[in-house]
Amino acid sequence: MTMIKTNEAKKHTKILNVLYVEDEYEIREKMVKILEMLYATVFVAKDGEDGLRIYKNNCGIIDLIIADITMPHMDGLEMIEEIRQDNPEIHAIIITAHNEPEYFVKAINTGIDNFIVKPVEMQQLMNVLSKSAKTVKIKKEHNDYACNLEMMLEQKKEQLEQSYMFDTLTGCYKKEKLDQIVQNHPEHTLVLCNIDNFDSINSTYGYEIGDKVLFMFAEYLRQHFNNSHTLYRVASDEFVIFSSVPFCEASVCPIESLYEGIQSYIFKIEDILINLTCTIGIASSPNALVKAHAAMKEARQIGKNRYHIFKDDSDFIARQKNNIEWMRKIRLALDEDRIVPYYQPIIDNATEKIVKYEALARIIEDGEPISPIHFIEPAKLVGLLPSITHVIMEKSYAMFADKPESFSINITEEDLQNGHLLSFMTTLGEKYAIAPNRVTLEILENISANGTSESIKQLQELSRLGYTIAIDDFGSDKSNFYRIHSMHVDIIKIDSAYIKDIDHNKTSEMIVKTIVSLAQAMGIPTVAEFVYSKAIYEKVKSMGVDYSQGYYFGKPMPMVH
Repeated sequence: MTMIKTNEAKKHTKILNVLYVEDEYEIREKMVKILEMLYATVFVAKDGEDGLRIYKNNCGIIDLIIADITMPHMDGLEMIEEIRQDNPEIHAIIITAHNEPEYFVKAINTGIDNFIVKPVEMQQLMNVLSKSAKTVKIKKEHNDYACNLEMMLEQKKEQLEQSYMFDTLTGCYKKEKLDQIVQNHPEHTLVLCNIDNFDSINSTYGYEIGDKVLFMFAEYLRQHFNNSHTLYRVASDEFVIFSSVPFCEASVCPIESLYEGIQSYIFKIEDILINLTCTIGIASSPNALVKAHAAMKEARQIGKNRYHIFKDDSDFIARQKNNIEWMRKIRLALDEDRIVPYYQPIIDNATEKIVKYEALARIIEDGEPISPIHFIEPAKLVGLLPSITHVIMEKSYAMFADKPESFSINITEEDLQNGHLLSFMTTLGEKYAIAPNRVTLEILENISANGTSESIKQLQELSRLGYTIAIDDFGSDKSNFYRIHSMHVDIIKIDSAYIKDIDHNKTSEMIVKTIVSLAQAMGIPTVAEFVYSKAIYEKVKSMGVDYSQGYYFGKPMPMVH
């Protein structure tokens, strides 16, 4: 029976380490022999002080304490209370005699987990040790599971942090890591390298080749810079080299060598040979990454395949700030209905009478009209040009509903892109009873020079329905003679750059003569813009220009009488 109980107890005790404390030699020796059959390791102490010392030296591996109560120097309860200050969860069994009731009560108050009563009987001992071992084993397994779970979570956290910070394609750190680094280095310089026309590599050779190019480009950058620089991939085709020192003129040398080296380096992937160029922006803290992007974009305005160093007094930055401010103002003006048309008369040079008005967009701010020169570019960047055009059209149709004159409205490529212009104008024509032949659409240069085939088809359909089509700013650097034919143009408006000084500039006079001759040969009437004086008016009229528009005849006004 005892052997069976011992084997049952060993199922739970064999993985545990026990501290046994007993001051009586004979009892201690007998008990140690039993405990050594049950437990993995048995630490033996002759009194409480000795037990406390042994525990402190082995606290990481002792799972259970079995201690006599009455001992010299330090009794078992005092020892356990001392140990539990460091480890409140330690499992403790007290050996007590029948004639020690005061110790028994104290043991209960101390929170002892179990008791063995002297004289010790084997059956009782096996029962207590087996029960206690089960409890300790379960707690140990729970703690081990919790530790393993915590370790797994920590490993998973590290993996997630690694994937969050590390770009597996190129082996570079990501922007998130760069953000951490720049916070720890108040003084630093960033070199931003943007691969020119990288999309063409993906579209020509596929994304797999594109990925290999990115990897090889990152390797090239690593080799070019020394260990004091760290490489980061901040976007698909953008890399940043971090330097912990502020930028100085001496730093330009490695940038020039990088810039020149990339142009001459051939990236070989399988049997494909690829030459790359990149546009580089360089800036120092604070806000170095924002400034480096600005420097790169400023370089791109001049042309790709170059580098540019950020300057605080940059015109580009001033324009960007102005655009951002006007983006906000345009949205607010639309919401508050402060976008209005101002009308400027167009004069028939033969009769000197008003035949038409051009509707020009204005934003009213603090009671004053703001010219579109301030807000057209920001409106285009934020995609609000069609909204402005719709407002100007609606208000112009309403203005001329009870008037005999015709009117013209500027439209852009953006107005044609969604394909709704014709239906919108048809609705307005029906609402205000204005026939298409009273409305002229002045096509800005981005359509006349670069318009898509779909845009041209829309203009052809508008022309077929009776709307008048005019090319605005003809003679500018983007004018396209072929578009005159393809768009069924009805009117050519000569660019103001050649009109404003035509009375004394022979080059301007020659260009205007050429345009007028071409228009007359094609049977297309012409309009001179920016006619601001009698001398200019007499000049353009003598050259055969059909109509004039400018301050000489009238400034743009909010009403037509």
